[in-house]
Amino acid sequence: MQMPITMQSNLVTIGKETRLEGNQFHITLEGYRLFMLDHPVPVLKKENSSPAGKAVIKEVTWKENSTHLVYELIDLHGVN
Repeated sequence: MQMPITMQSNLVTIGKETRLEGNQFHITLEGYRLFMLDHPVPVLKKENSSPAGKAVIKEVTWKENSTHLVYELIDLHGVN
């Protein structure tokens, strides 16, 4: 059985993130995606938009054809 996986160099939230505490967030993405842990990645609100900030991925969990991320927002480029 094959497991398709995509390597990601940025995080696209599309407004699906939920705040856990402080600057930590959780998001569930469709499919299996691979992110670099403990390394800053650009955060985009939509595909092909300019970065809204930077985040550090703290935890990646794969299950049921989805990727669950916990990340910490370390830099925000604007209020909205």
